[in-house]
Amino acid sequence: MKSQQREILVVFSDVDFSPQLNSILQELHNRGANFAVVLIGNTQLKIAQQIVNQGWDLRVIRERGKFGSAFSLLLITREIIQKRPRVLFASGQFATVIGTLSARLLNIPRRITIRHHSNFHHKYKMKFGILIDKLVNFLSTEIIAVSSTVKDILVSYEGVKAEKIVLIHNGVELSKFRELTINANGITYQEKNNKEIFHIGVISRLTQWKGVEYIALAFVKLHREFPNFRLHIVGAFADSYSRVVEILSAIDNRFYTLEQQNHNIPAFLHSLDVFVHVPIGPSDEAFGIVYIEALAAGIPCIFTCSGVLNELDPPDRYAAIVEYANYEDIYANIKGLFLGTSNPKITVPDSWLNTFTVEVMAKSYSDLILEAAN
Repeated sequence: MKSQQREILVVFSDVDFSPQLNSILQELHNRGANFAVVLIGNTQLKIAQQIVNQGWDLRVIRERGKFGSAFSLLLITREIIQKRPRVLFASGQFATVIGTLSARLLNIPRRITIRHHSNFHHKYKMKFGILIDKLVNFLSTEIIAVSSTVKDILVSYEGVKAEKIVLIHNGVELSKFRELTINANGITYQEKNNKEIFHIGVISRLTQWKGVEYIALAFVKLHREFPNFRLHIVGAFADSYSRVVEILSAIDNRFYTLEQQNHNIPAFLHSLDVFVHVPIGPSDEAFGIVYIEALAAGIPCIFTCSGVLNELDPPDRYAAIVEYANYEDIYANIKGLFLGTSNPKITVPDSWLNTFTVEVMAKSYSDLILEAAN
């Protein structure tokens, strides 16, 4: 198809499926925006299929990794020359680097990027990652921080001027998590007994800073006291996977489940008796969408305070807040919930949760992008 001039060029990478990004594109479309999308990946990705089904202008560039970056840069540059946009909007580490560099070389006046990660590169002293972050910061005209935590890191760690940063929280389809009810049979947590299954749930990538190994240690100790406990972990297997498996090997594998993905997260959350999410530091989680999903679902939660939870004041009014990297604290809080010595926290106010809807998020992104295009 012959290329046409577009006011906005959207570049995505490092993504398979994203209701958030799709909702931004839908809002831009609804508001009559003239945009095209470049996806660095492949045509089999779910987000590519969604864009095609919507009939939007899409170009897919095959991902070539770091060694193919120069060729990818040439392909993005060609797209920018053909589309001649006023605004480049990029999401994903690779897309932000390649997209902003090419756009700056071609004098595209507005270059808007999303900063999805927090202090990861700094914490683990990843010099190349820090260099890339600083390059993107320099090349971007606006940087969207997905939480106040990310904004603070951009300002404090990386010296970005505050006026260059726009805070837009990630969005959640809250209705999907609110429409189900837990404990439909009327059983209270205090009425649980040793004949019933008590489900502990986790949704987290199995990487060291997410703290899943501490949940595993707590579960092994709990299971020795209460054989009816079950643990279900959903998340991509990464660097802490072998450690988590090693810890759980102390008990029969019938009593726990590890799976890389679950296609019905609302139903999964509502099947649980308690949800646990425990990143090991206050800035380790950039946002933590599972915080919002679990709180919206109304199930008892055990958290460490990180990412967006830093913006819920006070968080211990709504969830049990445990110490970082402390499996004994996790153990004690789950046991207290099971025995009825600690009560499930009260429901988070809708006024707070509603600030994290996909509708609010998509409108904020669209307002920023369309203002830049005019």
